[in-house]
Amino acid sequence: MFLVLIVVFFIVQSVVGDSDTEDRINNLCHQMEEFGFCSQTFHENLNGPTDDIGLTQIAIFQAQANASKTLRYIQELLPTITDPALKNGLIVCENAYKTVNEALQEGIELFFKKDYRSMLNVEKIAPRAQASCNMIFSTPPEKQGLLEERNREIRILIAMAIVSGYIMTSSSSL
Repeated sequence: MFLVLIVVFFIVQSVVGDSDTEDRINNLCHQMEEFGFCSQTFHENLNGPTDDIGLTQIAIFQAQANASKTLRYIQELLPTITDPALKNGLIVCENAYKTVNEALQEGIELFFKKDYRSMLNVEKIAPRAQASCNMIFSTPPEKQGLLEERNREIRILIAMAIVSGYIMTSSSSL
């Protein structure tokens, strides 16, 4: 029984990370509009203790995956919509998510090239593009619930990617 507890302890420790990793996550997530979502996203994707570069990688990968999934959702939804105003709103969102997806994909490529400043510059395109979709579905009479949760998540993920990138570039001489 004692051996099982030790094994469980080390598994939990490797997933949670060390105190430095926890401090990094807490520092970053306290800057987000929703601490819990931010912290959960990092913890679900941690493979052990990590540095600012690792957190940036998690954030940008999760943001891009979310944007890509939302874009596919919109593209699947569009042919089923008959209301012209709603269809036009979804087309605006489709274009917005294409821009977000492309910016984040380019950001990932620049991340792997270790061109972090350029990565941040292309990521800055994403919040404005995403906001155009968010505005469409936050203005009555559009259906607020249609993309509300997806827009909230991507908004936070984009912020996580950008803030973690800034923390990474300012905490070292990259």
